[in-house]
Amino acid sequence: MKKTIISIALATLLASCSLEEVPYQQNAEALAKDPQGAEQLVTGIYNTFWSSYMMKKTYQEWTDMDHDLNSAPLWVVSGAGQGNVTTHWGYDGDSDLFNVFYRIISRCNAAKEALEGADLSVPSIEQRYGEVLFLRAWAYFHLVRMYGPVPLRLTSITDDACPRSSVPDVYEVIVDDLTKAIEHLYYPSQGVVGGWGHADRTAARILLARVYCTMASGKLAGEGVTMYADICDQSSQTSETIDANPVPNVWTKFTTQKVMGSRMEDGYASFDAEELYELAKVQCDSVIKRRGIDFDLMPEWKNLWGSANYRNKEFVWGIAGYEMDDFRTEGGPWYYTPAAYGGGGYVAISDGCWQMFDYDINSDQNDTRATDGVFHYWKNGTYEAGKQWYRFPSGDMHYNTAPDGMKPDDSDEYVKDGPRSETGWYRPAAYLTKYYMGSDITNPVPVYEQGSSKNAFDIILIRNAEAYLLRAEALNELDRPQEACADLNVIRDRAHAKRYNETDKELLRSYIFQERGIEFLQEFNRRFDLIRWGMYLNVMNATKMIINSSGEAVSLVRAESALLTAVPRAELTSNPLFGENNPGY
Repeated sequence: MKKTIISIALATLLASCSLEEVPYQQNAEALAKDPQGAEQLVTGIYNTFWSSYMMKKTYQEWTDMDHDLNSAPLWVVSGAGQGNVTTHWGYDGDSDLFNVFYRIISRCNAAKEALEGADLSVPSIEQRYGEVLFLRAWAYFHLVRMYGPVPLRLTSITDDACPRSSVPDVYEVIVDDLTKAIEHLYYPSQGVVGGWGHADRTAARILLARVYCTMASGKLAGEGVTMYADICDQSSQTSETIDANPVPNVWTKFTTQKVMGSRMEDGYASFDAEELYELAKVQCDSVIKRRGIDFDLMPEWKNLWGSANYRNKEFVWGIAGYEMDDFRTEGGPWYYTPAAYGGGGYVAISDGCWQMFDYDINSDQNDTRATDGVFHYWKNGTYEAGKQWYRFPSGDMHYNTAPDGMKPDDSDEYVKDGPRSETGWYRPAAYLTKYYMGSDITNPVPVYEQGSSKNAFDIILIRNAEAYLLRAEALNELDRPQEACADLNVIRDRAHAKRYNETDKELLRSYIFQERGIEFLQEFNRRFDLIRWGMYLNVMNATKMIINSSGEAVSLVRAESALLTAVPRAELTSNPLFGENNPGY
């Protein structure tokens, strides 16, 4: 047992998974006394995102590879993308997310106590105090969704021996932290928040609304409500037959299941869904009422992504990026962008996901998330000029200029839909332009040298658009379908997709669920949405298998053990009060 004392300048060097930090030259209480020192305290917490491999690689692999809308090679998804992190290289190490989240919490505890002894009437110090509460809530929100009941370590003096707290108790801390954070945080227009990447009041409101909706949907899931999902089961196909005989999506009805499965106590049963959705609406109302002051929706999808739209008004909060090779080559743009445009081209979207968009090959009026949001020409996995180019969808000549200035009608020479290339790609695939580091996502520029598109890259974690979809969800469950459709259509209209005019709660619940899937593709939301609605096992086991762009058959069949993440062995060894690991591990 030890009091945490941190020198923030050296905080990023710490590697312990314990809540105990090694003392350095200057303690947190001294730093908290003036605005500059308070900022150093908070910077040390933010640095945790990069000092491990968390935001370089593990976060995206553990939170956004294991669902139905991504398509990636097996070596990329690894164990984390197959429902079992124990076979992933990061398990039980410094970059295990369980350990990183508690490291964030440890530093938050030390900073919180120090700032509570400082003068919170100074706006810049009060703002940093609010950020500490926000970050601790963010970490615990991930822990409770991934691991279920977890230890509540809320002070800088904490024994390693700490029992798991119930799911409601963890959520109580999360809600309390975010409620207090909102009281202390400022809006950017007030001139106190600081540079991009600092949490502000809008970020806290949207995160709190997400928490309320997670609690409420978990309650409804345990009661066995019904909803639909688009299912694309490719288990009868092979890499040679899938393009000639594509499998259509089937709109399939499911009954939701308990969030944590049958072998864990239902931690969501005690929640009041109606009350929670009312609270979520209040937070979203506050955010939307201020639209255009601090944050806003970008008018078109093409204005949202790409380096030309860096840190725009829709990006409420995220982790500020660095120009570092290990991030660029192992995560983010490298995973999600084809080699032709500066990436590795490993993580595409699934065929079933593509079919969810309002897209007609014969029409010029399509969902811009499918037209501007996808690379329609891309090259195989080499950087040399003259190699094989693919077109997606096969036969489509509408969107993205053909490579090297060639016109689409020259595609027979430059753009092939054909067989496997020498580098292992069997077939075209839809890669999102969301992580393209060039300036114009509608007209991407080919590159021929690895690293030529290197830029600082931010991890976007909260967008202003989410306030509309969270409020739409809340309004629908509160039996206000017309208002729910109005919010849903704000996002649909921006994408030039068809509008909804639905009054059936079950169908509208399903449309909102699907809209979140396609609007926030590869933004670390889909698996959490599947889990919180009790739809993860339903959707994964109905989808059964996808065939990725390398021609591999990737099984999505999951056991109930995949609902919760395995706790690292180090925690079980050092914490005798923790108990057994999650079911199945």
